[in-house]
Amino acid sequence: MDTTVAEGKRMDRLTSLPEVIILDDILTRLPYKDAARTSVLSKEWRDTWYSFPILSICSKDFFSMHDVLLKNPLRFSNQDMLIHYVTKRLLKLLDQGLAIKVFKLNMQCVDHKKMFYHVDLWMKMVSENGVQELELRLPLPTAYVAKGCTIDQEYDLPLCVIEAKSLTKLVLRGKIRFHQAFLNHSIKLFSVLFSHEGIVENLISHCPLIEHLTINDCYIYNPLSVPCPVRSLFLHGLEKLKEADIRGIQGVYIDAPNLENLCYCPLDVYAPFKLNLDSFTNLRCLRLFFLEGSIITDKWFVELFHKFHFLESLSLLCCSMSEKINILSVQLKHLKLSIHCSNSREVNIDAPNLLSCQYYGNFKIAISFLRYSNQLELSFNPTLDYKHNYYSLREFIQNIKPQMVLASLSLSIQHLPGIEQILSQIQVSSTPPTIKRLGLQCVPKNEALYFPYVNWLLSSCCPRTIIFILHSDYDRKPFILFMYELLMGGKKWKWFHHFSDTKCWWHELKNVKVTSSFKVHENVDLETMLDSFPKSDGEEYISFSLELDTTVV
Repeated sequence: MDTTVAEGKRMDRLTSLPEVIILDDILTRLPYKDAARTSVLSKEWRDTWYSFPILSICSKDFFSMHDVLLKNPLRFSNQDMLIHYVTKRLLKLLDQGLAIKVFKLNMQCVDHKKMFYHVDLWMKMVSENGVQELELRLPLPTAYVAKGCTIDQEYDLPLCVIEAKSLTKLVLRGKIRFHQAFLNHSIKLFSVLFSHEGIVENLISHCPLIEHLTINDCYIYNPLSVPCPVRSLFLHGLEKLKEADIRGIQGVYIDAPNLENLCYCPLDVYAPFKLNLDSFTNLRCLRLFFLEGSIITDKWFVELFHKFHFLESLSLLCCSMSEKINILSVQLKHLKLSIHCSNSREVNIDAPNLLSCQYYGNFKIAISFLRYSNQLELSFNPTLDYKHNYYSLREFIQNIKPQMVLASLSLSIQHLPGIEQILSQIQVSSTPPTIKRLGLQCVPKNEALYFPYVNWLLSSCCPRTIIFILHSDYDRKPFILFMYELLMGGKKWKWFHHFSDTKCWWHELKNVKVTSSFKVHENVDLETMLDSFPKSDGEEYISFSLELDTTVV
């Protein structure tokens, strides 16, 4: 078929769609705040916005905590605006018979005595209108204490929420209380987040259809004392449970034979913890955080992989480990380690199917790969240690064995105060190891440190690509321009004669190709590109691809 004819038919199908469907599809592809701004474009956009089935409401968009603390009289009128806006949006959907896909309500600074009536009304409206995902976030009991306020009123979640048969995801945060009648109901909850005085174990165990469970910092509230954290959790009969994220509880026992994904972090990171894993015969992903109370040894790894034959992904973040660790697994594909204890010195990994390995922490550690996949990607972020006036980035890289895996290494470095103490000590006489990528999250602000810092980095490794992570917190433009001019030859001979009599590999670069993650016009110079950096909360980057002279390197 002729290409032009085919494209014409596709365009005919698109233009034949009702305008409301096209506009609604556009809104679903935009960030929520950008989607909200479309309501001022025209009447059609405004009508589409008010019938958009995804609502995300935050009280801070109407008035601030500062207004509440100062008892600003305007906060009452703004609160009325909030009530009117939410009610109008929900009534519009009800009148049109449209189901509510997502309803998120974040009420962090409100007059609770007045608002709870309306929250009840909104919960009833969305529950009766086919809500699929519901999030209700109220202030935690300790949220206002430091500001001279207290929260002494609990919110009783309406029974209609649990009775909503359409509900697939429920997220609750704050001083929320459950009615005993909830125990007589079963519901498939996609994700549950509790932070209340209620009966967590009974509630969850009486919902056998739960597939995804999140429990983060549960408390038992006592109006006469400080909230007491839940220290243990026993859950039985969760045959459908596939994913669990449990944090802030010291002892956990879950009977879930079909669990595939488990994340756990204890309440007291330095105290012994209890985590029963015996029933998780189908476990595929295990993530453990802040296990400082017990030392993970070789025996622990042997028992882990012997017990879980399907375990493909393992993350151990900020966990205490013995001096030497051996990890042997045929099925392991993804490994993430964060080792900050000073006694750990050696990690040996024998995983022929390993596809990715991420490491954070102690730089004085040697990491060896005995067997690994030819698709292995490494991402390492060593912790700089200036307290002992010693840090050898090059030595850390050279202690990664075998050297051929360095071709897939992405190395992330953060500039921290104190590095000037070691920059003058750099002595290099040979070409450093070649790596795939060097990522710079922070750079010096002091111009006098620009060259010593670059010299330290490029004397430690030879990256094929250098990436600068851009944030709106401070300007990286001067350093990035300096490094570009240095690599391109504009300044290197000036600094070369000042610091060394030896040529380095980067003195003979053929070319430096610059790209960015944000949109810029073609053929613009680096300075213009940096000026185009969007000052937003998102993370962007500038990338230098280095074309090396193979006769020199």
